[in-house]
Amino acid sequence: MRKSLFICHANPDDNDFTKWLALKLIGLGYEVWCDILFLDKGADFWSRIEKEIRENSYKFLVVSSSYSNQREGILKELAVAAKVKKQIDDDNFIIPLAIEEKLSYDYINIDIVRLNAIDFKTSWAIGLQDLIEALEKQKTPKNNPDPNKSNLLYQQIFLHNKGAIEKEEIYDS
Repeated sequence: MRKSLFICHANPDDNDFTKWLALKLIGLGYEVWCDILFLDKGADFWSRIEKEIRENSYKFLVVSSSYSNQREGILKELAVAAKVKKQIDDDNFIIPLAIEEKLSYDYINIDIVRLNAIDFKTSWAIGLQDLIEALEKQKTPKNNPDPNKSNLLYQQIFLHNKGAIEKEEIYDS
């Protein structure tokens, strides 16, 4: 059953935005899948990514930046998403998220330039609000909001073994 929001992005260049967006959406109750959160080390990543797009994704969010715009991996994911879009007959399956002011429309990938992108360039908060409105309008499935879920996920993935180290040090002057 399709219920997740797939976030397509350039790794590592767009990771900060993608982490922020994924955790916000998870806290709001949406199921999210992106490689930086859920791709296991040593996994056959292309087969896992393709399966997520083809079988589990309700919407395909593509982060549009100068980094992601021409990357081979992003183009592969877009090609699969375009096929899924036709298969499930959802003209709004692919949702571009514009995050970079300097990226000219002349250089945006042909597969996404004609789609109306959600603007995150001036404010991530306003962009998130516009994305939520679009997802609600399109009746995207979600659970009850649970900010603790995103906080716990952040701690488990990004703060694991990164606490303060307690040890004695010698200071010389």
